Amino acid sequence: MAMTTAVALACACATRLPPTASPSPAPTPTTTPTAGRGTRREVRIGVVYPLSGRLGEWGKQALPLMRLAESDLNASPEAAAAGVRFRIMVRSSDTSGEGALAAAQELVEKEGVCALAGLPLSQELAAVVPYLAQKRVMAISSASTSPAPELRQPDTVFRIAPPELYLARTLARLALHLGYRKAAVIHRKDDWGQRYAAEIAAAFGEAGHPVALVPIEPTHPQVGDYAPEVAQLSQQVAALGADDQTVVFLVVWEGEDLEILHHAAQDAGLSRVRWLAAVLYPSLLTGRFGALDLPDARDFALAHGLWGQESHPARNALLTRLWNEATAELGQPPSFEHVYLYDALQIAGRAVLRAGGATDGNALSAFIPAVAEGYAPATGSMRFDEDGDRAWADLAYYGLFRATERFEYRHFACYYAAPDRFELLPEPVLRPVQFCPEC
Repeated sequence: MAMTTAVALACACATRLPPTASPSPAPTPTTTPTAGRGTRREVRIGVVYPLSGRLGEWGKQALPLMRLAESDLNASPEAAAAGVRFRIMVRSSDTSGEGALAAAQELVEKEGVCALAGLPLSQELAAVVPYLAQKRVMAISSASTSPAPELRQPDTVFRIAPPELYLARTLARLALHLGYRKAAVIHRKDDWGQRYAAEIAAAFGEAGHPVALVPIEPTHPQVGDYAPEVAQLSQQVAALGADDQTVVFLVVWEGEDLEILHHAAQDAGLSRVRWLAAVLYPSLLTGRFGALDLPDARDFALAHGLWGQESHPARNALLTRLWNEATAELGQPPSFEHVYLYDALQIAGRAVLRAGGATDGNALSAFIPAVAEGYAPATGSMRFDEDGDRAWADLAYYGLFRATERFEYRHFACYYAAPDRFELLPEPVLRPVQFCPEC
C-alpha cells in the first residue's frame, strides 16, 4: 500500500463479501504423493507478508486465504493434468523493507520458490525489486503500492489491486461527470501526493479545464498547522472562481485532512465549493485524531459532500466462499485487502501451469496477462496495463451521513469499469467497513 487504504466489505452498488487459512511454513519433499493420482512434482510459490511488526496482527488475517489458495490450486484439474503440486511458503517481512528483502532471499535461495506474492507495502516492494531483477524472479504485489516509476515494472513485477494512478484518474473523471469544470488540489508533497495530484490535473487539463495545485509538507503521524496552505488554496479557488462548477480535491493522510478542513470551514470562498478526497479515514467520523479535536472539520465534510473512493469488487460465488470460510476460521471478518493476495497466488500458480512448469521469472511473466484475463478472480475481472498494474476495477464512493445522534459512512455512487459507467445511488446506503490498521 502506498499509503493508507480503506476497503468496504459491502456496497449497495454490488454487494461483496471476502476469506480462510494457514499455509505451509516448512519445506516438504520435492515430490509429493497424491492419493489416486500418483506422484506430483512440487512447485513452490513464496509469500512475503507483514506477519509481525507494526502490521503483524493485520497480516495474520491473510493466513486463511493463503491456505485456501494452495488447496484450490492443487484441487484444479490443470494442476493434476500437469503433475504439479503447489506449496505456498510463507515468510514475514516484519513490516519493513529490510525484513522483506531477508524474507525474499530466504525463499528464493533456500526454499527454491519460483515466484513471490504479497509484498503489500511500498517499502517492502521497493527493497525487493532490485533483488528480484537480479535473480529473475517474478512477483505479484497484492496491493497498489507507490506509483513511483521504479516500482512500475511490467517485466517481472505485477500489482493486482487498483493502482493509485488509476484511482486518481477515475476520481477526476467522477468530478467531470458531476459537472465540475474547475479544480484545485491540495496534496502531500511526497511521491504519492504529487503523482496523484498530477493525474487529476492531467484529466482536467485534457478536458480543457483549469487546475490549481497547492502542496503541503507531510507530517504524519504528527499533524502540522496548514493555515498558510489553506489560505493559498483559498486564493487559488478565488482566482478560478468559487462557484458551483469548482471542486477541491483533498489528497492527504489521516489527521492532515482534519486540520485542512478545520481551516477551510472558516473560509468563505472554500465554503462555497464542492470537496472530494482520495481517501476518507475513520477519524473523520468523530473529528478526532490524536490530540486533535476538530468536530467542525467533520461538519464541513458533511455539508460539502466530501466523498472518498475505494475498490469495490462485485460479489461473486468465489468471493462469498472465501469470505465465509475465512470469517469462520478467524472468528471475525478479515480485512478485504487480503483477498487480493488469494488472487495473486492463483495467478502465479496458473502462470506456472501455462508455462509448462517453467519457473524462470521472465518465462512466467510472459503468461501473466493472458492468465489474468482467463481467470475469474475473487476481486473482479482483471487485465494488466503496460506498467504491470491492474488496468481497471469497479469503485465505490462513500461519504459522511448523519444518522440520529451519530455519524457513519454511506455509499453514494459507484463506478463500473466494464461498461465505463458512473451511477449515483437513489439513496445513500450504509457502508460496513474495515480499515487497514496502517491508517
